[in-house]
Amino acid sequence: MKQRSPDRQSPDLPLGYQAFAHSGAFGDCIGPFGFRPEAAGGFRYAFRSRPLHANPNGVTHGGALYSFADHITGHAVVHATARLCATIKFKVEYLAPAPLDCLIEGQVELVRVTRTMVFLRVRLFTGQQTLMTADGAYKLFAPYQPGQYGSAKPAEALPDNQRPPAPDGFRPFPDQGPYPELCGPTHYRRLPDGSFINGFQSRALHDNTNRVVHGGVIFTFADDLMGRTASGVARRYATTVAMNVEYLAPGPLDAWIEGTAEITHLDKDMAFIRSRVFHGDRTLLTADGVWRLLRPYVKKAPETAA
Repeated sequence: MKQRSPDRQSPDLPLGYQAFAHSGAFGDCIGPFGFRPEAAGGFRYAFRSRPLHANPNGVTHGGALYSFADHITGHAVVHATARLCATIKFKVEYLAPAPLDCLIEGQVELVRVTRTMVFLRVRLFTGQQTLMTADGAYKLFAPYQPGQYGSAKPAEALPDNQRPPAPDGFRPFPDQGPYPELCGPTHYRRLPDGSFINGFQSRALHDNTNRVVHGGVIFTFADDLMGRTASGVARRYATTVAMNVEYLAPGPLDAWIEGTAEITHLDKDMAFIRSRVFHGDRTLLTADGVWRLLRPYVKKAPETAA
């Protein structure tokens, strides 16, 4: 669920931007996210990428961009409708990598508003460079009461020794990068048929204000396991080009959440993949996407004694 934000200044945002008062434990941790009114109506949004947003390649993780987009589109919907809302579907396209330590801005266009749904478009950019575009759909719920969530201090990630252990047989992927580590980390286990299942432990840090897992966390998990599926089969590094996601049920906190992925088509340049994220028998998210295949893996030379 999303909420309108009272005015609040933040030193992490440019002059004229006001920080969201409360975005839930996860949003507060990865923010601050800010907004400013536009003369023509609507808002412009912004956040500054930091080391915690990094992927293993040292640029802003696509899941961090998506999480920002999810927050600002929700804010735009609630401001326009005075209704609480939930993300139903997003179609995301990545056009350029976002460097760390840069100001990332966003604009939201509400394409159509009905009694129960809102359809919209969003664009994220830094300077004149478009980073990501997306089309989304939100379901409307009860009226929003300003101030009903109060305010909260940013949540901190739990130290490794306080994270619940993964189930037997699961091992964490190496070199995940700060942002996937924050959202997970992602684990994997080989099944008897040779395929893999992935999982992560949700926790209080991942709360989206409604005591369920933030959609950006589940998106990042799906993005990570799908990208690793592409790389594992092709034996090449891969980068996300586009993802379509549908949210079917909320993800519970303090729970082990799993996901699977399969390649539907692979050629010399691209991998097409679909995925399902679930908790027990309940499907939380389905996704399909396209990954660009990059350079082959390079085996590290064995260390030698001095």
